[in-house]
Amino acid sequence: MKTKSIWGKPPTRLYKLINLAKEKWGTNFSACIVGCSDGKFLMPFARKKIKVTGYDIDDIALYGGYKDFPIVYKKVKYDYKPNFVSKIYKLESKRVYGIIDRLEKENLTKYATIEKRDFYRNVPDKKYNVVFTSCSLHYSANKDFSLKDKTIKLQDIVSKDGYLYIDYMMAIDEKDEINFPREKFYRKNEIINYFNSDWEIISFRENHSPSFEGAHVDCTKDHFHRFGYLLARRIK
Repeated sequence: MKTKSIWGKPPTRLYKLINLAKEKWGTNFSACIVGCSDGKFLMPFARKKIKVTGYDIDDIALYGGYKDFPIVYKKVKYDYKPNFVSKIYKLESKRVYGIIDRLEKENLTKYATIEKRDFYRNVPDKKYNVVFTSCSLHYSANKDFSLKDKTIKLQDIVSKDGYLYIDYMMAIDEKDEINFPREKFYRKNEIINYFNSDWEIISFRENHSPSFEGAHVDCTKDHFHRFGYLLARRIK
C-alpha cells in the first residue's frame, strides 16, 4: 500500500533533484534528508530504490502517534497584510503514521536508514552524494546555532561532486528581530555568503512577497511564509 505524509506531496523540485542525481549515478548513490519528519521528502528516494538516510528528533514523526489537526470547513486564501490575525480553529486529534511505519507498510525498509539524531549538535561522520533539507533550520530546537553554522554543517556531509539542496524560511520583515530572529530566518541573499569557492551554485531563488498558507498540523492558524531555495554542487 502507498502511504501519505501529513505534510502533503513533495514539490516537483524534489523530483528534479532526484533525476539530476540519477543522470549522474543511476540509482547507485547515497542520499540524506536532514529533518526527515514522516518521510515527505525521503519516501520518493526509497520508492526509486535509492539508499537514503533520514535524521530527525521528533518521536511522532519517526514512530507515529497522535497529532492535533485544525478543523477547516471552508478554505479561504488571504492577501498578506502586517499584523494579520487568523481565526481560531477547533482541533481534532488523529493517529498518524511515522516514517518507520510508512517504510514498513510500503516494504521499503531495506532502502532507508532512519536515525533519531539531533543533527546540528551531533553531525554524523559520513558523506552523501545528495543532501536535502526543507524548512528545518528555523525550528526552535536548532536556535542555538547561527544560520551560518547550520549551513556549513549541512555542507560538511556532502561528498565531492555531490549536491546540497536547502529550502529555507526567510524573514518577512527583515528589521523585525523579535518575530524573525537572525538565528532562525535568513535575510535577503544571506545564504549565498555561506558558500565559498568549493561550491557551484546551480539554482537560487528567494520569494520577495509573503505567500499564504492555511492552518495545518503543528501550525493551527492561517499564516504567511517567505521562502528561499538553493541548489549547489560541491566542486572541491
